[in-house]
Amino acid sequence: MQSQMQKKTGPAMLAAAVGNGIFGFSFMFSRMAMDAASPLTLLMYRFTLAFLFINIVALWAHLTKKEGWLRFRIPWKKSLPLFVLGLLQPVIYFLCESWGIKLTNATVSGVIIALIPIAALGGGALFLKEKPSLPQIGFSLLCILGVIVMTLQQGESGGIQPLGIVLLVGAVLFGAMYNMFSRKISAAFSALERTYVMMLVGAVVFSLLACMENGFDSCKLFLPLQNAKFMLAMGYLSLFSSILAFLCLNYAATILPVSRSTAFCNLTTVLSVLAGVVFLQEPFTLLSGVAAVVIIIGVFGVQKT
Repeated sequence: MQSQMQKKTGPAMLAAAVGNGIFGFSFMFSRMAMDAASPLTLLMYRFTLAFLFINIVALWAHLTKKEGWLRFRIPWKKSLPLFVLGLLQPVIYFLCESWGIKLTNATVSGVIIALIPIAALGGGALFLKEKPSLPQIGFSLLCILGVIVMTLQQGESGGIQPLGIVLLVGAVLFGAMYNMFSRKISAAFSALERTYVMMLVGAVVFSLLACMENGFDSCKLFLPLQNAKFMLAMGYLSLFSSILAFLCLNYAATILPVSRSTAFCNLTTVLSVLAGVVFLQEPFTLLSGVAAVVIIIGVFGVQKT
């Protein structure tokens, strides 16, 4: 049994890297979409489209009787944990993250979100009895150092509101809770089953909130669809940053301890900074580059110790 799990470790690490790599560009696309729509309208379209597409995947998995991480046979009478997972992520997490992005910038958002592995490391030790080794703690602290330096550097550019920072910290806490809870229920529900209900909960809750925000005015709700950048962002955010990324992360949570699966969140920081600098012309300094290297070293160290 142990050798089988060891064989799955490599693919699980790759899945965690891919999922977080996709998230690295999501901050940029979210900023693009928010030029045409409010955070709630953005989330409505993102998760409604994601839910429509994941139904195709779920139907295929069910008809072909897939097993393992693609199994799709949800025992609905016992599905309460799945809906709790859906409230943690995407509902509460994305409410915090989206407004946090709106009140800061793509770079700082990615940097603060990189604190999720540290929160998850502590939570895993407290609630899942997954005690990290001293080297893992040391490399995690190295990641924190890189995050702090990068945050201070990017914060000097201005345009960052304190409330945005508070909301992003809230996203960190709920992001860590999601990672722990996804691992906790992974024995009962496959990665596809978990992702499917997450998309369902997100589509329902965000659609209701967006309709309320816009006074159930269909003209206001459909207006962003006339914006080409918004449509481009929705394609990325729904297909890649919702379905594919969460499938990868839920699969990784099934195999890897929380300390290892969440360490890859720090790659999100590096990619979000690069995307913000290259595509959104956000400021970047040599010290920020050094901090990015430190973060990568920290991620590598957590995986190897």
